[in-house]
Amino acid sequence: MTYSFDGDPSVQDRECPDCGETHASATGFVLQDGSVHAVYFADWYPHTHEAWIDVILGPWEEPEYPNQVTFGCRIGPVPSREAPAASLVEGGRMRSDHPMFGSKLDRSSALEHPELAEFWSVVDWLVVNDQTLHENVYHMEVAEPDQPL
Repeated sequence: MTYSFDGDPSVQDRECPDCGETHASATGFVLQDGSVHAVYFADWYPHTHEAWIDVILGPWEEPEYPNQVTFGCRIGPVPSREAPAASLVEGGRMRSDHPMFGSKLDRSSALEHPELAEFWSVVDWLVVNDQTLHENVYHMEVAEPDQPL
């Protein structure tokens, strides 16, 4: 299986709802062997040194998208770790209720979902191949031992 982008990802500046600071946001389609496989939304929050990524997986059956699922993860500093770490979070929490998001999985549902390994495979590929994610994730600060999450 080979992933690729369907054109260049769209990168925009967005305002953080927590601090008002502007941050980079990337959106794009991921193809698998030339067919649409996933849509992703990635936001970089410089004030917390975190990337938040939502990935929609599914068969893309419009208009109701009955079998879509949205996973989410946070990549950022973790106390007692020298490198940033990724952890599951509620998928699509900050996104619209558009039907293409399908079932937005919370952490416990995501941990049990049969597409979990596929989600992590897409995230791993995105962190290497999406320029905005790559630049930010690979240049994150190391967490202090007592730094809160």
